[in-house]
Amino acid sequence: MTNRKRMTLCALVAATILTASCESEIAVPVLNSGLSTSDAAQGLEATPSTLSATQTPLIADKPVSRVEAARFLNQATFGATTADIDRLMSIGYSAWIDQQFAIPRQQSYTKWFQVDGPRSNPLDFNDGSTDRESAAWYTLAKDQPDQLRLRTAWALSQIFVVSRAKVGSNIVLWMDTTADGAFGTYREMLERVTFSPVMGRFLDYLGNTDNEGRVPDQNYAREVMQLFSIGLWQLNTDGTLKLDSAGQRIPTYSQADVTGLSYVFTGLNLQSNGDRVGTCRDDAGRLLPATNDSNKLWRCELSVFPNASPRQHSFLGVSIPAISPWNLAARQTNGRKNIGIALDTLANHPNTAPFISKLMIQRFTTSNPSPAYVARVAARFENNGKGVRGDFKAVVKQVLLDPEARTSSFQTATEFGKTREPILAIAQLNRVLKASDGKGNVWAGSVGCRVYFNLVTELERPYNAASVFNYYRPTFAPPSGKVAAQKMVAPEMQITDTTSVLDWSRFLQQTLQRGGTGCGNAAKIQNRFAYDEFWAESTNAEQLADKVLLLLAPGANWSDLRPALIRSINSIPGVTQANRIDRIKIAIMLTMLTPEYRVQR
Repeated sequence: MTNRKRMTLCALVAATILTASCESEIAVPVLNSGLSTSDAAQGLEATPSTLSATQTPLIADKPVSRVEAARFLNQATFGATTADIDRLMSIGYSAWIDQQFAIPRQQSYTKWFQVDGPRSNPLDFNDGSTDRESAAWYTLAKDQPDQLRLRTAWALSQIFVVSRAKVGSNIVLWMDTTADGAFGTYREMLERVTFSPVMGRFLDYLGNTDNEGRVPDQNYAREVMQLFSIGLWQLNTDGTLKLDSAGQRIPTYSQADVTGLSYVFTGLNLQSNGDRVGTCRDDAGRLLPATNDSNKLWRCELSVFPNASPRQHSFLGVSIPAISPWNLAARQTNGRKNIGIALDTLANHPNTAPFISKLMIQRFTTSNPSPAYVARVAARFENNGKGVRGDFKAVVKQVLLDPEARTSSFQTATEFGKTREPILAIAQLNRVLKASDGKGNVWAGSVGCRVYFNLVTELERPYNAASVFNYYRPTFAPPSGKVAAQKMVAPEMQITDTTSVLDWSRFLQQTLQRGGTGCGNAAKIQNRFAYDEFWAESTNAEQLADKVLLLLAPGANWSDLRPALIRSINSIPGVTQANRIDRIKIAIMLTMLTPEYRVQR
């Protein structure tokens, strides 16, 4: 852009002010054109649901409008596109979901990391400041056709949390674990998780043993119950708390249960001569023959070794049989069987269906689902209609097609929706502007790059939560204000404050100003944007505003935002190619800074 054009864009950036609602303690970006600072806070205010757990009125299988189609796609993918909207309008919700279920994995994170990334662009891949792991995730999120699988994998990764802060580049294996299990069953996923070397490293049970009178490490035993299956408190099938006769919450497990279960998770290790030799996979996901290569062993299931505890254990009222310490082969075989008993117990526990179902709803559609919504999803978890428990396909389909997610009366209810987390906003920006290095990759910058990291993105780098408790807790609510007063939650607000909102503004301004994201040495632009999605509308301010709002903020109330966008777009001539690009940039930036965007409906 010329200096004058840069000044135009910067002036419009300067016209965007950021304020925080003291009453709600929610930082809200607001245009100075009159958008209300209370919109986002009130967007999570509670009203009672009018639909019971047994009422499942039919919804139209085809979207009633392109706005409804885009709203669905922004929940089910990393961002709606015009082509996706056209297809959904043509075939309807159920057919679209079923087609997504049928798409095999097109690419693995491991293959991109080991083969495609370094082969296609060795200069950027081998730049020591490049965040390769994030690049693997953003590259696949942008345009892989199996969007629903990868979106589900992201949801599962926030339940079964592993952080690369501890496991390093092996995190790409965990990305594949969540993607491979996204359309399987919960019980299968629990087994993938337990026998994963990456999880074993993260939660410290590799080589866990009670030999010589040791007490086994209890980390995984505790977290697999608290976070991955049954939660802390007993639940009704609709996710509400069970209470005792004194009106107190009832714990799901005790310390004795943690101790008993910890003995089950002994004997698991990464070894070349264990009982799972032959489960290793190559970069493309193909099974490898038996190997002694220590690097490849990270791609194998963990083996159970003869140091599995021989003692009889119990947890949650289930007895885990003793194992003869003298027959080493039997000790290995029965150690694996005992792990299976433990996983079956957790998968079939009455708390698991409502606990996992509510978490899945929160990750896709709304932070505060009604008990009836949770009950309907939990019912599909318990039985997919064909006698299968924990079928993630059935769960995801119910989450997305539930009347509470699709019916306009619920969409406009003040308690419906969720705060859009930074990583999904960035993924959508990459997707809608077709970010690319020209070789099929989306680079993710580096620590120390002010254009990308040390800003809001540092809060949520892919698969890099600060702890096993994820980036934010599902029960988080600001300590005061309307959300807390209504006894509601706003999980993503745990990583949203005045500083992060200001950082988000700077990130958008700098990224769009430069025309791309990512930087390595010398702060170069690694990705360039394309503006095809909006080019036809870029000469007409009203059409451009409508297109940007359709793709980025469907379901929001546009009554204040749309006129503000039109005025901002019209402040830039729509004559030259550079003008038209500036118009697109300013419309996207101003939209992504507003409560209408940050609160996803």
